[in-house]
Amino acid sequence: MKRHIFPYATVLALSLLTGSCAEDNGNYNYKSINEVTIATIDDQFCEAGAHLTISPTLTILDENSANLTYSWTIGTDEVSTEKDLDIDLPALSYGGHLCALTVKDCDTGMQYRQTFTLTIANPFNYGYYFLTRKDDGSTEMAYIQAKAEDNSTIEDVKYATGVAEYPFGNEPKQIYGAYGYNSDYSATRWQLTFITQEGETPVIITDNSTFLPTNLVTPSNFIEQDKGYTFEPDATVVSMQASTGQFFTSNGQFIRYANGKLYRPARHLQEYYWTHPTMGDRGASFAWVYDELSKRFYTLQTYTSDIPELGIIADNYAYDNVIEPTDNCDIKGKILYTYDKYSNVNTFNAYTSDTDGIRIYTFKKSYNAKDAAFVDEALLPLSGANENTTITVGSTGLSNGIFYVNSGNEIYSSPTTLPQLTSFFTVPSDLGNIEKIGLSALGNRLVVVLYDENSTEERKGSVVFVDIATKKITHTFPHILHHCASYWGANESSNLGYGQYGDGK
Repeated sequence: MKRHIFPYATVLALSLLTGSCAEDNGNYNYKSINEVTIATIDDQFCEAGAHLTISPTLTILDENSANLTYSWTIGTDEVSTEKDLDIDLPALSYGGHLCALTVKDCDTGMQYRQTFTLTIANPFNYGYYFLTRKDDGSTEMAYIQAKAEDNSTIEDVKYATGVAEYPFGNEPKQIYGAYGYNSDYSATRWQLTFITQEGETPVIITDNSTFLPTNLVTPSNFIEQDKGYTFEPDATVVSMQASTGQFFTSNGQFIRYANGKLYRPARHLQEYYWTHPTMGDRGASFAWVYDELSKRFYTLQTYTSDIPELGIIADNYAYDNVIEPTDNCDIKGKILYTYDKYSNVNTFNAYTSDTDGIRIYTFKKSYNAKDAAFVDEALLPLSGANENTTITVGSTGLSNGIFYVNSGNEIYSSPTTLPQLTSFFTVPSDLGNIEKIGLSALGNRLVVVLYDENSTEERKGSVVFVDIATKKITHTFPHILHHCASYWGANESSNLGYGQYGDGK
């Protein structure tokens, strides 16, 4: 048996210590923790400088004895010490900002925190964009905000005469939109291109997440500055193949724009004057274009190799190669719309109006192949069709595969395949005559622009929304536009930021 022997001094120390503890009758004050729970605070979306109000939901174990302080922060800056946040937002950059509410128990020093994201959105985000021309030729953009509640009113109409400090020029031509991911793939957004013909900056490219200029396109963007190329664009189109870039028609020339540079205009073996460009769908590396001289459509693409006997040097950045469709035909009437639809082969339709009605010219071309061909011409009789007739073609939602065209204030619809016009809706004439029709981004409503020459209002143009399903006017925005040169529906909502600014239509 092993024995443990403790020295006397050790035993004495232990006994003294034990006795001391047993006889300690000291008085100690312990603070009970008054626990605080902060309910989740929803992420916030606001325009710059907006008023922000948040009333947090707090659960306090002993509310009567609570001794609490509050601190609201945006980033590292404290913006309020009240329980409820009720402030005008300070100057903040566009995009997301990490915010927090911190509650401190002053008796115990315990802190409780709930974070949320504040996204500062620009005034022009998801919505309906109209590029308009004043009587003096100057340009004004009008915008109708699209809200999740889908209850936009005339109070939600905003205006701009440029993008940031860059003004639009005179003689507005086109708004063109392309939808996709931003450069870092963190969110989706609309890229918007504004074209005006008379001004220092004929092309301004922006996006609806910031509405700040991402690209300014002027003659100084030409790579070969010594060639004296002019740049007075009238239309643009963006290729679905991202690496191919964007294209402009300018003074009848076809010009590629990529990586912030304008490449030389396309050169051909004979003279053409190009307008109405449309890119082959699904990334096909060619474009449909209309020649004002011959009144015919052609396709353009690059030469893949040199042809010395014709003096052709292949250039991957210039669409020099003109391919005439087999059995090509002359186009009659005013071109209203061009549209390329991919289904095994690229089916291209051109819609025109003349005194006989609406004509549809159909072409086909296999993916990136040299076999463009004219297929068919169809005439849809329409009384009253003239140069004021306008058209829009749907590719999504309830309007997928449907086009809409007007004669006067009567709107007709038809399938794009096996077309046959059917009366769709008559717009009342109390706000004037139809000047333009378009579709929302998701294709579930018609956007109808009217203009009243006899109005005494400063802006004689109005907008109405017509629900495709019910064939009823759901929204009216009287006297908000000058003459509408171009419209783009960028109202589609996104799940990756700024989503509440869309209306899902």
